[in-house]
Amino acid sequence: MEPSFRLINPQANRSFIFKYEPLDLTMRWHYHPEVELLYFTEGKITALIGDIFREFNQGDVLILGANCPHVLQENKEFKKDNPTASPVGIVLQFTPNFLGDGFMERPEFQAIGQFLNKAKRGVHIRAAMNTSLASALTKMPAQGDTEKVLNLLSVLHNLSAGDGYEYITTQDYFFDHSQDEERMRKVNEFVYRYFREKITIADVARVASLTETAFCRYFKSRTRKHFTRFLNEVRVAYACKLLHKKNYSVTDVCFESGFNSLSYFNRQFTEVMNMSPKKYQQEKLKTS
Repeated sequence: MEPSFRLINPQANRSFIFKYEPLDLTMRWHYHPEVELLYFTEGKITALIGDIFREFNQGDVLILGANCPHVLQENKEFKKDNPTASPVGIVLQFTPNFLGDGFMERPEFQAIGQFLNKAKRGVHIRAAMNTSLASALTKMPAQGDTEKVLNLLSVLHNLSAGDGYEYITTQDYFFDHSQDEERMRKVNEFVYRYFREKITIADVARVASLTETAFCRYFKSRTRKHFTRFLNEVRVAYACKLLHKKNYSVTDVCFESGFNSLSYFNRQFTEVMNMSPKKYQQEKLKTS
């Protein structure tokens, strides 16, 4: 079975995704262009990474490079002994160029770029380095956005400066994701270019060279969400940026973000952000 492409929506006004919560063990075998850093803080899981099945426990740290196929699964032994418990972890997801195109090619950061390239095979951090990494990662929930970025850079620097890790997949493992990723890349580019305009299923199906029905099935199977939901999330993320500005009213932001109904905008924004756009703007302006 081939892994499916997973589309990851960036968090509003963030250069990378940070989550500290029960791990999603319902996800099918998948890959994505983002690097994924996993620190297991509670429990035990079984994972398929590339061509290798392995168990990981509390305290383990993994780095899965861009497009490394993986899936996290329930560990039967752990579930039997802890029927009501769920594995918990810190998850960071970021593109290799999350600090800008060419950033990792600069002399001071080339080692990090090279490490992220090696991580395409998946790397497991050895116990000797886990203690310092765990300390850095557990500080992140309480840190501000800038501190999180600096902390992540420090973590990546420490990883790239040593050899305290082991590869997970076998040396000869190779996954060709080019065809599926190219189709999704075209869809992604189209949406991010035209999301402020009217976009129909027919429009995006043409971009993907599929019928409307086939596109809807394709997109749902790859992303686990309907295309309309994805489009609304992109528009809401852009709306969040505009709501940081004092000179934009909620009505202005609604239409500037691609929505054509204020009531629909309010519903979708609240569904994605768990608060109304008005409340979001008030909170952001209060702290700015």
